[in-house]
Amino acid sequence: MKSGLSISIILPVYNEEDNIKKTVENSIDFLKAQDFFLEYEIIAIDDGSTDQTLCILNELVKSNECLKIITHSTNLGYGGALVSGGREARFSWVLIMDADGQFKIESIEGMSDCIPKYDIITGYRYERADSFYRVILGRTYTFLACLLFGLRLKDINCGFKLFRKEVLDFNGINCRAGVFYTDVFLRAKSRGCCIKEVPVEHFSRTRGSQTGASLKVICEAIMDLFRLSFSKNKRRSR
Repeated sequence: MKSGLSISIILPVYNEEDNIKKTVENSIDFLKAQDFFLEYEIIAIDDGSTDQTLCILNELVKSNECLKIITHSTNLGYGGALVSGGREARFSWVLIMDADGQFKIESIEGMSDCIPKYDIITGYRYERADSFYRVILGRTYTFLACLLFGLRLKDINCGFKLFRKEVLDFNGINCRAGVFYTDVFLRAKSRGCCIKEVPVEHFSRTRGSQTGASLKVICEAIMDLFRLSFSKNKRRSR
């Protein structure tokens, strides 16, 4: 029996020609087979890819009515892609999932029981399948964000999160890097939203290369984090 709920799935994509076809097709197969969400759509945001990602997406959209493509002529960063996708989402729940194959859409089944009680159900990678360097970066960022903003989360930037559409307020969000999630959590906290963190399985990347741990991305994330802290403190002092 379907629940009557609807879901928009947002896939931020940058140079994932080796992974995007499988990620989209697996997601569509799952959505067709499941019996929980009455309506669904997949929004893929090509964030200025320089490989064949956009060509692959354009082929996929021809045979999949539920797939929508947003294109950025230049790379706006992870946060910019999520803002573009979120603004186009039509349905009552929004799932944000990385497109590199390190998460499987089936993990949403472990979140379904939380839907009636919570506004945000956020995954945390209980066994992160990344290099030691990336694991330490992730833990350091989460620690710093929680210290600065009083959040209590294990894995702020886990790329598998489910939101009620109404708690995603994109007005005033201006970030290129992963501070997008920190900003969203802060806005949700200020509105008294209920947040639940649940474990999700994380898989090793088998194809393509990661960009999230580049020096440029790290610097942008740190700058965005302190910029956000400054702006929040400035508002409180008024």
